[in-house]
Amino acid sequence: MDKSFVDIIMNPVNQRIAQYLILNKTGTVNDIATELSDVSKPSLYRHIKMLLDAGLIEVVEEKAVRGTVQKTYALVVSPLGEPSQKDIAQLVSYTLMSVMASFMTYFAREDVDMRKDMLSVSSSTLMLSDSEFMEMLGKIGEVFNGYIRNKPGEGRKPRNLVFISAPVNMDRKGE
Repeated sequence: MDKSFVDIIMNPVNQRIAQYLILNKTGTVNDIATELSDVSKPSLYRHIKMLLDAGLIEVVEEKAVRGTVQKTYALVVSPLGEPSQKDIAQLVSYTLMSVMASFMTYFAREDVDMRKDMLSVSSSTLMLSDSEFMEMLGKIGEVFNGYIRNKPGEGRKPRNLVFISAPVNMDRKGE
């Protein structure tokens, strides 16, 4: 396959398929198509094949249904084993470049309306112990999980929310 692993996992449709499988543990193409109703079935089949070929998902069940074989898919738990520091650094860099490219594409448009589009960017440095940080992440997760199962509908549009936790660059004495 021509696509790199990072290209595959950064693809928005592939991310939504993975998100479906994280939430539901398993799913058939029909199950996933119901959830991702805005993605055409031929496109969905291509994305599932891409994820399957990359070893990110696997077939966990096959059953005969009306003369065809219905496959049930699940995420592979650790497709590449434990990622190295270099792998994680590459993924972070690629994610940041992808976000930057999205903004560049957005601002290149003629019809940009930041208020209407609810563009938001913020950065905060918080003083938190590890336990406070974990508590905060849990609360953010609870809020996020309240919306993660939303399906396309009237007035709904895809919104990309990127949350990055990064250490503050300071000398080690300040820790």
